[in-house]
Amino acid sequence: MRGRTYPAEIRHRAVELVSEMLPTSRSTWAAIERAAAHMGLHPNTVRFWYRRAQGVTDERPLLPSEQSDEIARLRAELARAQQLNAELITDSSHHHPDHHITATWNERTAL
Repeated sequence: MRGRTYPAEIRHRAVELVSEMLPTSRSTWAAIERAAAHMGLHPNTVRFWYRRAQGVTDERPLLPSEQSDEIARLRAELARAQQLNAELITDSSHHHPDHHITATWNERTAL
């Protein structure tokens, strides 16, 4: 469940404060804790804002089984696209004024 929504100015100032405190802090977490305490916020709230401002997402990498599923899905999608492309080429060659040239080209590229 989400808690309170803070104004953008508060979020921006908290991120700024963390950045300002980083050079004198022993770690990023220490800077986050100091900034949070200074502003009366929970450290995890400030941590979330800071990470988001840094472009860090909480998306986890795919597990090997999920990678296999994704690869299989993408291969099937590629095969469908290649099949559709081949059908479009075949269909367009039948309507092309230089049909024999297109057919010859298709025969050569099929090798």
